[in-house]
Amino acid sequence: MNTYKALNREDKISNKSLLKKGLVPGIVYGKKSEPKKIALEDKLLKKLLDEVGFYTKILNIDIEGKLFKVLPKEIQYHPVKDNVIHFDMLNVSEDTKVTVDVPVEFINQNICPGLKKGGVLNIVRRSVELICNANKIPEKLIADLEKSEIGDAIKISNISVEEGIKTTISDRDFVIATVAPPTVEVEEVKKEEATPSEDETKTEDKKDATPSDDKSKDQKQDPQPQSKEEKK
Repeated sequence: MNTYKALNREDKISNKSLLKKGLVPGIVYGKKSEPKKIALEDKLLKKLLDEVGFYTKILNIDIEGKLFKVLPKEIQYHPVKDNVIHFDMLNVSEDTKVTVDVPVEFINQNICPGLKKGGVLNIVRRSVELICNANKIPEKLIADLEKSEIGDAIKISNISVEEGIKTTISDRDFVIATVAPPTVEVEEVKKEEATPSEDETKTEDKKDATPSDDKSKDQKQDPQPQSKEEKK
């Protein structure tokens, strides 16, 4: 496990000053320790954030020669520039109970019977909140779609986890994803129903044309009234 050096920041230094110097202010807290104000290099933090499972990995932080095991808890971003402006980390030991969001990975999609028949993977939860010891946090949860057919639901009971790991939702076997039936054919039928056929269009055109034709015939048949001079 890599160790990352952190700056023990003083109260006199403002967060703006640190950000201008390429440092991101943060805090390390825990039940058995006083909160510590620190700062990490912006480049280092971006690199860690790009790695898979950032929020599920224990990091070794060196603060003035003292090592701390920390778990990332919260990252704050600038509302406009979208760069990191602050972070919170939890000081943990191996037996510390933590609550973490663990991402779900769906494997064997290429051989899933339901997907090969045109079904669609409808993901209900991309991550699951777990309660476990800090040293037993899984990097990800694996949902295997090898035997999933159209209409099947992948539930939390279908995912294997180590002993001692529990979900925060414990009162039901909740759904992670479903293999839904295809919807393309239904949409095409609706479009066909909405579009009138050529015969229907011609019939409507004839109906619209008939009254005007009758009127023109009536006008031809009605004799024009003769003037008095013509009668003489």
